[in-house]
Amino acid sequence: EFSPCGKYFAASHGKQIQVWATPSLSREFAPFVLHRTYTGHYDDVRCLDWAADSQTFMSGSRDLTARIYSLNPAVGYPKMLSGHRDCVIACSLDTAAGTAYTVTRDGALIVWKKTGQDEDETGALIGKKRVRDRGGWWLETRHYFHQTKAQCAAIHKASNLLVVGFSNGIFGLYELPSCNSIHTLSISTQKISTVSINKTGEWLAFGSAKLGQLFVWEWQSETYVMKQQGHSHGMNSIDYSPNGSQIVTGGSDGKVKVWNGTTGFCFITFVDHAASVETVKFLRSGNAVVSASLDGSVRAFDLVRYRNFRTLVTPKPTQFLSLAIDPSDEIVCAGTQDTFEIFVWSMKTARLLDVLAGHEGPVSSLEFNPLQPVLASSSWDKTVKLWDVFETKSATMTLQHSSDVLAVTFRPDGKQIASSSLDGHISIWNGIDGNLVGTIEGRRDVVGGRKNSDKSTFAAQASACCFSSISFSTDGELLLAGGNTKWICIYNVAKKVCVDKFQITANRSLDGVAEQLNSKNMTEAGPLVEIDHDSDAELGDAADRRDDSLPGVRFSASASRKSRAAARTTCTAFSPAGRSWAAATTEGLMVFSLDEASSFDPLDLDLEVTPANTLKALDEGRLL
Repeated sequence: EFSPCGKYFAASHGKQIQVWATPSLSREFAPFVLHRTYTGHYDDVRCLDWAADSQTFMSGSRDLTARIYSLNPAVGYPKMLSGHRDCVIACSLDTAAGTAYTVTRDGALIVWKKTGQDEDETGALIGKKRVRDRGGWWLETRHYFHQTKAQCAAIHKASNLLVVGFSNGIFGLYELPSCNSIHTLSISTQKISTVSINKTGEWLAFGSAKLGQLFVWEWQSETYVMKQQGHSHGMNSIDYSPNGSQIVTGGSDGKVKVWNGTTGFCFITFVDHAASVETVKFLRSGNAVVSASLDGSVRAFDLVRYRNFRTLVTPKPTQFLSLAIDPSDEIVCAGTQDTFEIFVWSMKTARLLDVLAGHEGPVSSLEFNPLQPVLASSSWDKTVKLWDVFETKSATMTLQHSSDVLAVTFRPDGKQIASSSLDGHISIWNGIDGNLVGTIEGRRDVVGGRKNSDKSTFAAQASACCFSSISFSTDGELLLAGGNTKWICIYNVAKKVCVDKFQITANRSLDGVAEQLNSKNMTEAGPLVEIDHDSDAELGDAADRRDDSLPGVRFSASASRKSRAAARTTCTAFSPAGRSWAAATTEGLMVFSLDEASSFDPLDLDLEVTPANTLKALDEGRLL
């Protein structure tokens, strides 16, 4: 957290607190300079807050204490405030008024007052009761919220407001120091993970990690400013609309979401599927999307009336992994995971037209030739088959691979086919006669990032790298590839070389991001990070400690994740305009663009944006 003067910022690292000097805007060889390291806590530090004079700051920890530190060495510091019955999740320090607040996880607000007198050698104050070890601060009063466990809190000093988020999805707004409730509201079905207040104290922002929710609430008018929710279990597939202005995503939570490609906001969510959505596609007309799910259904959603207008099913229950739509939007094909078949439906009548059999493994990907009625299918049986869905039920051509095929795609002109296999190779085939044109060795390009459970050397790790999604650019010269690593690569198809690669994340809380492993984190029971221990405040709730997961269940209402999420890319897609591309990653939906111009955001408007000032800016040439 930055100090009010802006010269320093404090950061907690385990039991320690480090204060760094704020770097300047000019280029420096070592811009970050450590001012001082503060110790004293016996457990992880959960919250920090600076005083208005930037000379002292307060910290709260899981060791049930709060401490007040001086920026520079001073007599009598640090001061310890004890008496909490649970870990401190928020704190606020006002040295000018001699008041401090701490919020604990058991739903209590403690008000501290500075006595203005010094302690004697025995810890007793003259004319006051004994306040040993509190350094001139005494506990004035204790208030309770009478809710469930508090998960997060924020204090706005200027308006004396306290916002607390609870584990049942309810937040409360209170007035300080009396702790009078202004109002409470339920905004989520899961616990609120974080809360923040804007500078003026009018807007409250809430975040829920389990559901991926973000809310901005204006408490005076009691209205939502913004309400967004992502996929709670990650994205499996993405696709661009024909004009490139919208992006559709399908997630493991069974939801289909449509996003505005310019603002990044989700404007419609479909929740008709009962299981993970594996593939989503836009129709060529752009007014509908089609999704295939593991629940055994293929659904079409209308983007004009926002409803599910087609549901395509099979005679026997099955699970779909892949989906393809012909250029005329009349034929829908879906590949299965268990029966190894490809089902063909009519979009207009929803009637099952044909069933294509021939693969000996799950059908991982389907793609139609943009110019000819030819369907390409890839499977885990190490083959890519070409089908003429209008003429015959058997495959017209089979392309053999040395390993399981994970993805297949056509070049926009239909003259070449690209396929990605489990051995990390991308094969380029002639789309007419099926001859192999070339092979791209991609394993060495994406190697990097060690997982905590890795027992092999870094050099041998390349054998496990592969691309699970590939996509041609609009002109067919570039190939975008992403897979089970933290890298996304762009290849030149003609030269078969990697022209650029992008790292999707630097978040070390994900598995497969660190380049080197620390041997001290490996124990006889396995990696230290994978051992269950009381590492977070959530383990204090009996409901969170209870394990209701079923054997073999990964994603459901009662399942719980026992392993760390790994950095990977599940799907990639080029924009039809060719100026941007998107990737569905562990961190969410990422959009990379060549256009550096900022998009128009109505939230940036203020009182100074008037027609007269706009015309004046145009005359002066100040466009953006």
